[in-house]
Amino acid sequence: MSENTILSLLKKAWNKFSVEYHYRIPKEILKEYIKKFIHEKNNIRKYGCKYFNPEEKQEYQKWISYLPEVDRGTQFSDITFLSSNQKCIENQYPSLVQKVLDTSKVNSEFVCIMNAPCEIYDKNLLAVQYFRDADIVYFDYDFMNKDEGRYCPQLLPDYSYDTLRGYNYIGNCWFVRASIIKQFDGQPWNPYLWLLQLSDQRLRWRHVSSILYGDSTTERNEEKTLSQYLSVAYPNSKIEKNKDGITNTVKYEVQGNPLVSIIIPMRDKVEDTKKCIDSIFEKTSYHHFEIIIVDNGSIETETKEYLSKIVKLHDNICVIHLDIPFNYSTINNVAIRQKSMGELIVLLNNDTSIITGDWLERMVSYAQLKHVGSVGVKLLYPDFSIQHAGVISGKGGVAAHRYYRAEYDQQDYMHALSIPYDVACCTAACLMFRRECFDELNGLEEKLSVNFNDVDFGLRLLQHGYQNIFLPNVELFHYESKSRGMDISKEKVKRYLSEVQFMKDRWADFIQHDPFYNNQFDKPYDYRLKAGIKSTDLL
Repeated sequence: MSENTILSLLKKAWNKFSVEYHYRIPKEILKEYIKKFIHEKNNIRKYGCKYFNPEEKQEYQKWISYLPEVDRGTQFSDITFLSSNQKCIENQYPSLVQKVLDTSKVNSEFVCIMNAPCEIYDKNLLAVQYFRDADIVYFDYDFMNKDEGRYCPQLLPDYSYDTLRGYNYIGNCWFVRASIIKQFDGQPWNPYLWLLQLSDQRLRWRHVSSILYGDSTTERNEEKTLSQYLSVAYPNSKIEKNKDGITNTVKYEVQGNPLVSIIIPMRDKVEDTKKCIDSIFEKTSYHHFEIIIVDNGSIETETKEYLSKIVKLHDNICVIHLDIPFNYSTINNVAIRQKSMGELIVLLNNDTSIITGDWLERMVSYAQLKHVGSVGVKLLYPDFSIQHAGVISGKGGVAAHRYYRAEYDQQDYMHALSIPYDVACCTAACLMFRRECFDELNGLEEKLSVNFNDVDFGLRLLQHGYQNIFLPNVELFHYESKSRGMDISKEKVKRYLSEVQFMKDRWADFIQHDPFYNNQFDKPYDYRLKAGIKSTDLL
């Protein structure tokens, strides 16, 4: 490769990633991005593109042709296919057609619940290795018909409790132990209801990241089934039908009137803080909250005057003066432990302002659910482009935002911007969690003073068995780190690199595999199919 070519690659990579990650990439790690850039150039040379669009039929069909062979094994699982429609299982054996579930004639270890005519592409995927130590197994799938062939792949996340309540993301073909599904014997055929009810039990869910079958039907709204489930599981909840006509948003009832402690760190630039607090009092419909402003070393007279005035104006605001070197984790830990009285905590950047009036009600209703660890929201730039819609672990080397800088009306993949969605974690620019979860984790990691402390917190919540939820129907403006500035000094670069290494050492598994982002997607390009996919991505 010529010197001019290398310099050209350096320039392109430098500019590309400084835009994507909001600051100039340190020279020490630029080498990794150059390697990636060269890898993409090789993909373009080999496949004609650096990724494939799953929603473009021709691109998807081309991508299929490049999928590698995978050794699935030769021992198949013991399965009986069940359906309410003979057409759904006419090519499967052994099989039973039922309008009312009856497992008395099932002699296999597993049953396949098939709720639509589906063509299984590769029965080798039913290898016993995928069913061992699992109670429920589901696979990726696509749609197909005689005229169009295969299209619109559904590359699924791992088990996602809240996403399942938005719509049946698991699909019309899934596998469950016969000993478990028999609890529904005598019930009318309703697989989505069974999935919802099974998700409330302590079961082992296994997602296999390979396309097993083609579904010949189309997605449909299952509001009636969801309502039937909620009437028992969450009797005071409501269903909001989304604009896409397919998905639903569950609006849970707030339990009691819990106090919410809103923690807002700041350092001078008082206009940002004033705009943030004014928007809270002007827009917020939930009134049982307190605001704790943490003044981290402000020196301007205007700031001191404002803080003195605001605590007199509002009896639910207090100020902590914490004159220490900036450490986001320490600042919030001190505020929560020393001053907060709420059973629910909100971490809120001072460079934000409220858009959605019932933001706290919606966040509280999800944060109160015992399986939920944290609740994040949609953050927008002033031009209404998306700043945050959940985080993908492993993107950018450690973690980065989904749909960053996408247009407000961005077409989302698998309804990822339409429903409350399980994600690896959310940004702490606006993040709610229960105080008990904070205490269980012993707070934010203070070794991460600036970057990734929210990512680390979210991943630890996952590790402790909680889910992190992104709420797309709660919106705030985020003017993005105006107070702190950008990381460009040598000292800050050194600190950033140490935080990157800390995350790579602690969270290597999550960086390799985000449970809520399919392995067949390219992480730098949200919901785009990898070019040059590896067989290890198909397991």
